[in-house]
Amino acid sequence: MGYADSRKLHDLRRLRNPNEKAGREEVLRTVLAIALEHELAAWCLGCPEAAVARWPSTVYRVLAQAALRSPSVWRRCARLLDQTLHEPLRDYATRNPAELTELFIEGRDSLTGEELAALLWCLVRERCSSHDLIAERLGLELEVVAAQRLGGRSAS
Repeated sequence: MGYADSRKLHDLRRLRNPNEKAGREEVLRTVLAIALEHELAAWCLGCPEAAVARWPSTVYRVLAQAALRSPSVWRRCARLLDQTLHEPLRDYATRNPAELTELFIEGRDSLTGEELAALLWCLVRERCSSHDLIAERLGLELEVVAAQRLGGRSAS
């Protein structure tokens, strides 16, 4: 990691709220919500689709928690996310966290939701605490992008 990359990581650490506990789980929940239909998320958990049709946000939260605690649920989710996000993953899978951060910043207005989710998934699937820090920051920025797109404004 060069000086510029370590500087970016230092800057990200300064922006982190020390009271935030969501981290990897919250980012994974966001990626799952973007990439998987709620019926598929319910299938991953082994629960009937009808049980989550009314409140699909719950299934994504529970699935993210379960995936981080259960290796078999993690493998099932990882396989589905890799398949669902296959196209954008090809462009991001070999990039380091600093490059992914730059791609996110440069493309926040032009990248699709699937592309932004794939960027986050590339970081989260490594299950590395330094990647989690960057994924958490980008996850927070993705919330702003989504809110501003829904409001009809540019995210920059």
